[in-house]
Amino acid sequence: MNISVLNRLRVSCQNISQRYYKQIYVCEYELGNNVAYFSKENHFSLLNVNLLLSEKIKELPQNRRPYKIAELLYEFINAAESETICIDYYEMLFDPSLRVNPFDLFTNLSKSKTLIITWRGIIKDNYFIYAEPGHPEYIKYSTKDAIIIK
Repeated sequence: MNISVLNRLRVSCQNISQRYYKQIYVCEYELGNNVAYFSKENHFSLLNVNLLLSEKIKELPQNRRPYKIAELLYEFINAAESETICIDYYEMLFDPSLRVNPFDLFTNLSKSKTLIITWRGIIKDNYFIYAEPGHPEYIKYSTKDAIIIK
């Protein structure tokens, strides 16, 4: 837990309500589990997306899974009791067979609720980077308009 990160997160949560897309990325690459701590401290829902999705899609045929991912994520978000939701462990969304862009999904989901999203990848030259170039899960996504707490 990093007190500086938690303080910046508190301030960002207070200031984000005026935005259309309400999402905050917290870099956890080297800092630990600040989002989990913040979630517990504020009684916000904490979603382990990998666990939730894997339980729901395990019975679906591989070719049907891409069509259910967004729908399931919307269900998880809408079922959460708090207006602010912390999201962690969503690496399976980068699986190319699911054919989804996690950043676009989170952006769309953040219209209705505030999302605090753990980022365990790298940020370099104003881009989120997940995996290495050449890796099947590699993605590079602009940080433009993103609120990022490092």
